[in-house]
Amino acid sequence: MNLGRIAPLLGLLVTSALLQAGAGTAAPTGADQCLQQGDTPVHLKTRDGVAIYGLEVGTGATGVVLGHQYFSDHCEFMAFARELAGLGYRAISIDFRGNGVSASGRSNRLDLDVAAAVAHLRAEGATRVKLVGASMGGTAALVAGSWLRPAVDGIVSLSGPDYFRGLNAVRAVQRSRVPVRFLVSRDDRPFASDATTLMRRAATGDKAIARYTAAGHGSSILSVPAAHALVLAFLAR
Repeated sequence: MNLGRIAPLLGLLVTSALLQAGAGTAAPTGADQCLQQGDTPVHLKTRDGVAIYGLEVGTGATGVVLGHQYFSDHCEFMAFARELAGLGYRAISIDFRGNGVSASGRSNRLDLDVAAAVAHLRAEGATRVKLVGASMGGTAALVAGSWLRPAVDGIVSLSGPDYFRGLNAVRAVQRSRVPVRFLVSRDDRPFASDATTLMRRAATGDKAIARYTAAGHGSSILSVPAAHALVLAFLAR
């Protein structure tokens, strides 16, 4: 899917992002509106020199990187991150470059933001790492997961498009052997068809797609109990 196809959907994406718990534009780090007791602000540097901000929570040996959708920020996933921390995970929700309080950088390298978060979790002691991304965050996770070494242990794409700003998720899944789950709302066009394409093209033998009725877009899919349970079960493997 090219960027031009996303433009007509901006209204949907903005609405979906604002419906997420705590979603919105993050204030400067010192006044992060999403920051709660137990959260740790994290400042990362990507390999192309971009300063990335995130919030980390939990201390588990399994790390989870959470990547938000378009017109959103790290706040989008913080409720889920704290839930994961309560289940024994170490989770970090990041602001992609040009979003929230992260610095700007080449917009076609969101995968490097994911990679920086993975490196941080590993440096903090995570022995296993999984990626969860919503919409553009799903595409970024799929692309990063195709080249990261050591390989990550699993990827969840929530409405991830097959192409976003130079990030080619189809090419990524064709060369990746990382276990992957694609979740999408049946009526979320064109993302539903993108998920089908990605599922069919994925080279890994450990793949599955789950389609839900009226589940919304991106991270809002997690509000569906069956979808929420599927993601938790996949992360627990």
